[in-house]
Amino acid sequence: MQTPGHILINLGILGRRDRPERSWPIIVGALLPDAALFGFYVWTRFIQGIPDGEIWDTLYFLPAWQTVFAVFNSIPLILLGLGVAYYYKQTLLAVCCGSALLHCFQDLPLHHDDGHRHFWPFTMFRFDSPISYWDPENNGVWGAGIEMILVLVACYFIFRRARSPWVKGISALMGGLYLFLYVGYLWVFANSGNP
Repeated sequence: MQTPGHILINLGILGRRDRPERSWPIIVGALLPDAALFGFYVWTRFIQGIPDGEIWDTLYFLPAWQTVFAVFNSIPLILLGLGVAYYYKQTLLAVCCGSALLHCFQDLPLHHDDGHRHFWPFTMFRFDSPISYWDPENNGVWGAGIEMILVLVACYFIFRRARSPWVKGISALMGGLYLFLYVGYLWVFANSGNP
C-alpha cells in the first residue's frame, strides 16, 4: 500500500474524536514501517545519484537492504514494543505500535514479490500475495482498487469525527485525490495494451 493510505486507514480505525492526542502516534506508527524505505530511497537516489530503475529493480532486493526493511516491518518486534508499552502503561506508545502493526497487516495481502519478511527474526519467510497494490501484471488494478475503497471509507470516518474544518477539508481532499489517482491508474492501464 501507499504510505498515505496507511496513515488514513489507521486514523480511520484507531482515531477517536474524544482522544485527539492519539492522532500523532497513529501517524508516526503508520509511517514507521516505511521509514527505512524512505531513508533507502533518499540515500540511493539523491545522495548516490542512482537511477530509479536500478534502485527498485536491483538495490531494493539486496540482502542487506532487505534485512533493514525486515527490522522496520517485523511483527514480532512491533508486538514486543506493544507489550513494553502495555507493561509500562504508555498509552501513546501502545497506539503508535498498534498503528505500525496495522500497517504490516495491510501490507501482507497487497505485495506480490516486493513484500517484507514480516516475521523476522524468527523466519526469513516472505508472503507473496497474488495481489499487488501497484503491479498490473499481478492484479494491481484490484489491489489499487481495494486500497482506494479502504482509503475512501477511512476518509469518511475521519471527516465525520473531525471537529476542525481543516481536518475535514484534508480528509475530503485526500479521499478525492485517491479517487482521482485510481481513475488515472485505470486509464494508464487501459491504454497500455494489457488484457
